[in-house]
Amino acid sequence: MDIDTYTHHYAVFPTIVQSNFFPRCRELNGSMLMELDRLGSIIPNSLAPPFTVPHYTTIDSCNDLHMRPVFEALTIFIKKELTVFANKQSINISKKEIKINKMWFNIYAKGECVDIHNHPNSNFTGVYFLKASKGSSPIVIKSEIVDNMIALLVDENNEYNSRGKVITAEPGKLVVFNSNVMHNTLPQNIDESRVTISFTAIV
Repeated sequence: MDIDTYTHHYAVFPTIVQSNFFPRCRELNGSMLMELDRLGSIIPNSLAPPFTVPHYTTIDSCNDLHMRPVFEALTIFIKKELTVFANKQSINISKKEIKINKMWFNIYAKGECVDIHNHPNSNFTGVYFLKASKGSSPIVIKSEIVDNMIALLVDENNEYNSRGKVITAEPGKLVVFNSNVMHNTLPQNIDESRVTISFTAIV
């Protein structure tokens, strides 16, 4: 399968966002989900109890998924996609290696979400939808200049006047963007949980 056929680039001026589907998702999502179920039963939530938007995450308690064998194929795919993404922005990495410095997982039960945020101390950020039944909450990517935009009436929305991009959650979908970009997850409105693997990377 030529995965380039499934690669999409979204322009949220001046932000570039890339998405693609992991070719082996149907084969490997099950085993990865089983491992996350196991880890979730023994690893505490990184969020303190009074956190305003509750959901389960291992961003600080288990962020080395890329070092674990069960996630090796996904990690290789992510690095290839990050190379494509870097080249799209004229970032020459021919003599450098993209290094994933953190990879963790998140579980959103019904009603749970995450506030708008970004990821400092890294170049690239991404999310892989491991479990996302139809109707699962999307990820919302904000324009880098949203706070400086003059809100004018427009006849037609396009990539140059858009204040953000809503990207549908689908199993096997990988979304990557620059780490300075603000993003959030809307509340999960269905009974089934939504499970994602997130990561940050540096050049």
